Amino acid sequence: MRDRIGPFRSEDLTLLYQPLVDARSHAIIGAEALLRLREPGGTLDGPASVIDALTAPEERAVLDWWVLERVCQDARNWPDLRIGMNICTEHVTDPGFAAQALEIVAAEGLPPDQLEIEVVETGIIDDFESARENFVALRAAGIRIAIDDFGTGYSSLSYLARLPVDTIKIDQSFVAALDEVASVAVIQATTAMARALGLKVTAEGVEDAVQAQTLRAFGCHCLQGFHFSRPVPADAFTAMRENRPW
Repeated sequence: MRDRIGPFRSEDLTLLYQPLVDARSHAIIGAEALLRLREPGGTLDGPASVIDALTAPEERAVLDWWVLERVCQDARNWPDLRIGMNICTEHVTDPGFAAQALEIVAAEGLPPDQLEIEVVETGIIDDFESARENFVALRAAGIRIAIDDFGTGYSSLSYLARLPVDTIKIDQSFVAALDEVASVAVIQATTAMARALGLKVTAEGVEDAVQAQTLRAFGCHCLQGFHFSRPVPADAFTAMRENRPW
């Protein structure tokens, strides 16, 4: 385990987990790991507080490895769930990324099919072929790939057709604007496209029962958001699984 990540001590960082639920049954089928910074007094800051302070790509890469190690350790307690984690954009196109990620997963003893790597659209455009090679290697080992914040970048059919992707995550900005025709059109088009390509669709930022019902009707497979739970520490997530509060 790494002791320092840029200016931060590893004990200053923690992971919270937000459940991913089935759109029909609302059963917990996974979670997303979310980075937080512990501030004096016990408050938690979001990932931007950490990432903005890491000015060198090498530092952001170390952060990714720290998160991956922690996710693997926590996920061993939830063997029936898929756990997603975000990867810094420039790391996705590093030629050695897949090999080192698989080495860490093996060292931590996590079955690869429990892990889902999430990347934003813009993270694969600058060096598409390198990103694709990494995705192919990860998928061959059983790790799943998700495109995060879908709809806020290029949203190109050409790259979706060529990438070994499992899941599209619809950005929460569209979910928040379900009363607008344009947002509804984007979500419906995205779910139709994803289903045609054999991909799963997750809607992020679900805040109430009406949104959950609407997104299910639109064809989303999975839901994530405050309607079900805010991000919580690993032990609280374990308790939530045993006594689902919704």
